[in-house]
Amino acid sequence: MTVPVPGTTAQEILCPYCLEVVAYDERQLFVRNDKQQYEPLDLGHQSSPLRLADTLRSAYQRCTNADDVQAHYIPVPYLTHGSPLTVAMVGDSATGKTHLLTQMIAEITDGGLDPFGVTWQSVNPQDHKTFMDERVDVLRSGTMLEHTPSRSFAAFVEALLLTGPEGVTRPVAFFDLSGEDLRRTDGVLRFMVGVDALIFVVDPLRALPMTHLDPLRGQLGFTRGGDPAFQTVLDRLPRTGPYLGVAAAMVINKSDLLRFEPPVDRWLGEPPPGRLSAARFRDESRDAYAYLRAHSGPAWVRPFDSVLRCTLHFASATGSHDHRGTFVHGTRPRRVLEPLVSVLAMCGLLGGEAGDGPATVGM
Repeated sequence: MTVPVPGTTAQEILCPYCLEVVAYDERQLFVRNDKQQYEPLDLGHQSSPLRLADTLRSAYQRCTNADDVQAHYIPVPYLTHGSPLTVAMVGDSATGKTHLLTQMIAEITDGGLDPFGVTWQSVNPQDHKTFMDERVDVLRSGTMLEHTPSRSFAAFVEALLLTGPEGVTRPVAFFDLSGEDLRRTDGVLRFMVGVDALIFVVDPLRALPMTHLDPLRGQLGFTRGGDPAFQTVLDRLPRTGPYLGVAAAMVINKSDLLRFEPPVDRWLGEPPPGRLSAARFRDESRDAYAYLRAHSGPAWVRPFDSVLRCTLHFASATGSHDHRGTFVHGTRPRRVLEPLVSVLAMCGLLGGEAGDGPATVGM
């Protein structure tokens, strides 16, 4: 673990919560006790470098930029491993954002990024264990996760240290924000100004007119129309030219509901790629864009039309719809990692070789 040496200048980054500049400061360190309350951490008695590094793995730093937001604490490894990357899920409530993000993290921990030369480590071991216990294990057991709770403060639900093929390690923080907060809470929307990558989640039950979806639509009380979260977020992002500069991916989630529809059937049956191919992403993006544009209104493809580098994907977080909160046959995620691989490539974490590699993804 890289720990700033006393007397040197620590790297300044943006706090992922308040968007103010922050740097590692051992005078603001805390640890959580058995009651999950923050207590000051004194490093004065730490003489062993190995023990110090292990202590800081589970430590937090209190951000002092808390004039208009609640007190917040940043895991120390987030501050000491280079330039962070923030990834936010965008979509209205019940679109499957939480299931999709949970399955993405699960695939990473199962070695899903190994073919791309990317290894992982948790930013905070305790937080990671909680995420795995309360989200990954619950979903994999066949139990539907609860909807993202509404809050007035954007906080990441999980963060990992990802090391790319060139040996560069970066913290990656994942934000799962409720649809209501994205539409109504100004403090949450302010967070979007500093986000690095967005994953827009399209719900077929809201976007597509297929008649075989009508019984499930009626059962859930859904109606067709645009996603207000898409519109709100795109309007809030800073724009310096004709296109938004943030990296983005669009995911037609719950594609298991469309598994007999071409070209969905083709892409859901595709095995995970053995290498990163920008051409493959372009092929899928072309098919997904054409599919959405042919069957839904222009509002559903606005992220692709608004963002300079954006890919489109077919995926299914669970493989089937729940029955009274339970996935009777368990969950079978399909192609959930491809959207994340796409934005990681666009943000430079997978290297920058030319040709058909990461540098041309989303172009």
